[in-house]
Amino acid sequence: MNKTSSSFPKTAALIVAGGSSLRFGGDKLMASLLGRPLITYSLLAFAKTSLISSIILVVPSKREEEFQGVIDSLNNPRLSEIIRIIPGGESRHASVQRGLIALSDSCAFVAIHDAARPLIKQDQIEGVCKAAYSVGAAALALPVAETLHRSDASGYAQETIDRHQLWSMQTPQVFRVKEMLRIIHEDKKSLRIPTDEVSALLSHGIKTMLIENRVPNIKVTYQEDLRLVRASLENSSQ
Repeated sequence: MNKTSSSFPKTAALIVAGGSSLRFGGDKLMASLLGRPLITYSLLAFAKTSLISSIILVVPSKREEEFQGVIDSLNNPRLSEIIRIIPGGESRHASVQRGLIALSDSCAFVAIHDAARPLIKQDQIEGVCKAAYSVGAAALALPVAETLHRSDASGYAQETIDRHQLWSMQTPQVFRVKEMLRIIHEDKKSLRIPTDEVSALLSHGIKTMLIENRVPNIKVTYQEDLRLVRASLENSSQ
């Protein structure tokens, strides 16, 4: 069994699987990907990572038993031992809040990951976690390579955006648990809803180190994304 490393801060994974999948046109997390549900890939990657001591999986309300059945079917002893499934909220932000509150008091860091990113690997998880241990907060990201334009209301190009120092955010994003709990408490009072956890920290004056990741880490949003992920998995297994 893969044991948690005792030389690093205790770290939990918070995997968010509470989305509606409207743009996908079906249940993307249960979509078949090389013979098993998409959700299983990220779960097994985190279970394999020795830095991760526990996993909180946040799922749509009233579907806890369905996701538990998927986990049971994997017959992975460590995953079954360290995972806990809880119902999510009406939005991703609300689901993250519920997941943070469910963490053990002994956890020092949390790695928040979108369940719809099935290509995440152990090395990527370990790298971003160790960066966070060093500086306090870190997230996988990719420098923007394409030319960016801002359009007018009619959809015509209006302004060219300088892409220098612009990044496309990925997950996992790893933070100190105490800071995240303090921030969500304060954000509840102000009704602030950030687009991701890096945005939440920035709004409170806390910077996150961006860890460049050029390994495919696609977030499945549309049906075409699933085909790209399937092709990437097939290529990596050859």
